[in-house]
Amino acid sequence: LMLTRAVSLDPDYAEAYRWLAMNHWMGRIHSGGPTEFNRSLALEQARKAVTLDPNDAGCRWVLAYLLAYERDFAEADAEFAKAIELDPNEADTFAALSDITVLAGRVGEGLEHIRKAFRLNPFPASWYYLTLGQAQYAAGDYKAAVETLRRDETYRTSSRRFLAASLAQLGRLDEARAEVELFLVGNP
Repeated sequence: LMLTRAVSLDPDYAEAYRWLAMNHWMGRIHSGGPTEFNRSLALEQARKAVTLDPNDAGCRWVLAYLLAYERDFAEADAEFAKAIELDPNEADTFAALSDITVLAGRVGEGLEHIRKAFRLNPFPASWYYLTLGQAQYAAGDYKAAVETLRRDETYRTSSRRFLAASLAQLGRLDEARAEVELFLVGNP
């Protein structure tokens, strides 16, 4: 609501469009069923943010992230590269790139990206921990993943799915089932 109001007050406010795009995309991921409208709107708003401020690394990484999830990998790679060129110290770029890189199967590279994000941002957002835990899980380091994903910061994310999977991989099935139940409460 506040972001919508921000763009109505200032239609050239690129950062507001960037976060509107992420909100629409996150709603798509966590709403239990994506709608084409929100999916299209998220991409449209991310592109508008880049059009309004092509030199903002934040706008670029958000567009790159959404493009990667839309499987437009060539354009996503170009946008990530541009974001890093514009601001090589933008931690969020590396955190987002880690998620995409791990999902692409390049787990070692993904771990490097998220570790760099943590070095660049000593006060990371909660989703950094989810991204790190996901990378640790993908690397088969289940104990580290459990340690990361049990941090209080992760419980505002969808981290319990990776926590449950990590616990299951370690044979801790009762704990895994409890985490699955808690995950399903927030993500039916």
